[in-house]
Amino acid sequence: MYTAFYGLSEKPFALSPDPRFLYLGGSHREALAHLLYGIEQGEGFISITGEVGTGKTTLCRTLLERLDGGLELAFLFNPSRTALELLQSICAEFDLPAEGLTRRTLMTQLNNFLVEQKQNGRRVLLIIDEAQTLSDDTLEQVRLLSNLETSREKLIQILLLGQPELDRKLDGQALRQLRQRISVRWKLDPLSADETRAYVRHRLSIAAGEPKDLFSEAALAEVHARSEGIPRLVNRLCDRALLAGYADRAAQIGPDLVRSAAAEIPDAKLPRDRRRAGTASFYRPWMMLAAAVLLISTALLGGLFFGRDRLTDSLQASVFKSEDARATLASAEAGASGGGRPAVGANAAVPSVGQLIEKMPEEMRDGLQPTLGQLGTLAEEDAAAANASRSPLVEQSGGVSAIAPGLLPRLLDERSTRTALKESHDAALARFGRSASSKSERVRDAASLQASLEASGLLATPFDGGSLALIRRLEHPVLLPLIAKSGQGAALSRDAALDEKNWRWLALTGFDGDRAQVTGLVDDRIVTVPIAEIEAHWLETGIIVWESYAKTPRILSEGARGESVVWLQNALAELRYFDKQPTGLYGAATLSAVASFQRERGLVADGIAGPLTQIALYGQLSKYPVPRLSLGATAPRRNGERG
Repeated sequence: MYTAFYGLSEKPFALSPDPRFLYLGGSHREALAHLLYGIEQGEGFISITGEVGTGKTTLCRTLLERLDGGLELAFLFNPSRTALELLQSICAEFDLPAEGLTRRTLMTQLNNFLVEQKQNGRRVLLIIDEAQTLSDDTLEQVRLLSNLETSREKLIQILLLGQPELDRKLDGQALRQLRQRISVRWKLDPLSADETRAYVRHRLSIAAGEPKDLFSEAALAEVHARSEGIPRLVNRLCDRALLAGYADRAAQIGPDLVRSAAAEIPDAKLPRDRRRAGTASFYRPWMMLAAAVLLISTALLGGLFFGRDRLTDSLQASVFKSEDARATLASAEAGASGGGRPAVGANAAVPSVGQLIEKMPEEMRDGLQPTLGQLGTLAEEDAAAANASRSPLVEQSGGVSAIAPGLLPRLLDERSTRTALKESHDAALARFGRSASSKSERVRDAASLQASLEASGLLATPFDGGSLALIRRLEHPVLLPLIAKSGQGAALSRDAALDEKNWRWLALTGFDGDRAQVTGLVDDRIVTVPIAEIEAHWLETGIIVWESYAKTPRILSEGARGESVVWLQNALAELRYFDKQPTGLYGAATLSAVASFQRERGLVADGIAGPLTQIALYGQLSKYPVPRLSLGATAPRRNGERG
């Protein structure tokens, strides 16, 4: 609204990272120089950090504009949660197959891609924004990417952008190998007072097409004081100030308009403003209660040494049983809502400590942090005890029970490895109409699990690097190992997570919305568990259980002949991927049809009909009695309904 009033062609303080508006303060100039040098010199790792809003993303976009051609770029804005997902995201950015591939396969195809780019004279740059959110394991995977190199130079350059937390991670002992490989590292600083003035005037001149002094010197000083030189805060503050100036028809923005705008932006309030607000609010009626809590905080801390019961009694006696305190709080709440004062008596609602704390000003809460921290710990312990005491099961229809959210770690910890293996093994057999035998008692690990299933006439195909989305598409029961103790207390080390004694094998036999149906978690019960919780404990590996209804070889590839190839061609034709007469010869047309099918099912499009491709075909053809995972689903889609 204000652009025409102030003679601007566009908003000068938009938050989008537009390189046209980039103002290079001293720290930004140094950072850009470091980036250009590192990339031109072929350095493997570069790290740029800075506080929220200091202009890291805008700086990065400016860098890309200044680089010459011949560059293959992958820009990850939302880093992946796991190392496998990171590799999949990188491959996807380079238009490489990603879904359902193992780490080894992903690394191999990425290496081949990088070698090809190097032979074609093209550089490859990977930029990871918000890198501070990556786990240590995922950052370790980033380090391993630097092993992709020739004898003379790196095949890929990696730029990490992040907040100061990234620096703290890199300085830790766990990531010392990655830290030692970062050859260019720079921290962006906020703008100085002079740079803030120049920054505001620069953006105004870009938006106006000519220099324009819309902010007085005093207003610019106020902007710097309240933004502390953070460009994003400068933008928000100046944008609001221009809007306030337009409303007041002010030809120039003065400090009063900046202060008025800052009142609407919590991060732009000066410390003295917050202190003044706290002092002014001290005399509100409810603050009498806050003062009471402050006085008894020392007593509460002392009570921690005498047990939970005494602490609770002391708290109730000091606060909750205080008739005057309840009346004061009730009066304040009534006044705030515009209503009359409610009656207070023996039956009046007793305010909780949480309600009381919420009404305290920020300064009061800061002063009580040690006490509140202890109270919070006790509250968490109480909640955990309540969780432990309640039943983890909620009955559903059809003899299936639902696991209450958050209780999967406890159930995994309590579960016996052998019991989980046996019940999962028997459940997989039952889904294919086979009865468990005494041999199931001999199942002790993944190898014996696979051997026992195949001895029953089924096929058990191990996989690594899968996803639940792929499993859902394959429409076959699968056995998954979940890590016990993950998510309770300290996480297991890498070696402990790979130790099979910490695994609990579960049979995943169905999907119902955002929950998965599993066996092996609770004695003799089929239960549903939130998919997100399974993913948090899953090793991304497992065994797919299936039956070769057509009795084909496990691998069918180009050049094969016979009835198995006729079956494959007929199956592809039924799904409308193959439009020729079956010949029994695995030629180019069959290879192309298989690759098209694989591509649409999220498989590696290599044109080879291996186990996963055959499993996917059986899952899509309704004539086969596959125990499908889509609970209550209709017949599989045909090719005209691809999804």
